[in-house]
Amino acid sequence: MEIILKDGSYYEIQQDDLLSWQRTYTDCNVFHEINAAREWSEANPSRRKTKRGIRRFLNAWLSKAHKLKGSPFIYTQEGKTNKIEESMHDISWVEEENRLETSKWYIKNKGFYFLDGKKYTSPYGVKKVVNLSEKIKTLKENKK
Repeated sequence: MEIILKDGSYYEIQQDDLLSWQRTYTDCNVFHEINAAREWSEANPSRRKTKRGIRRFLNAWLSKAHKLKGSPFIYTQEGKTNKIEESMHDISWVEEENRLETSKWYIKNKGFYFLDGKKYTSPYGVKKVVNLSEKIKTLKENKK
């Protein structure tokens, strides 16, 4: 993800920064807010930030969104809390090799995460092992 700067070059947002911002600004959808800041920068060429000032700008943007508990868009979507919750805890944007670490963070701090529209409570890529003999025993006991 990149944001255009005042001189016409682009600032590439690092994945570590996105993860750090998600940990810090938990009451807003960081990915959505960065996209909004990027679009703002595209639409306001005279107010674009410099390479030196872009991180400060993004930090201020995210801080404001965090205090407001998200962008105004979120307030217009009343009754759709599942979609908002899903988008705030979705890890589909995370690169494959970093999803395990990211999913563990979400589970530790939120208890779950979303990926491709499904809610998960176990770390990414970890298969749940079921002991069949215990499962059969439980089923037999339940039949009694």
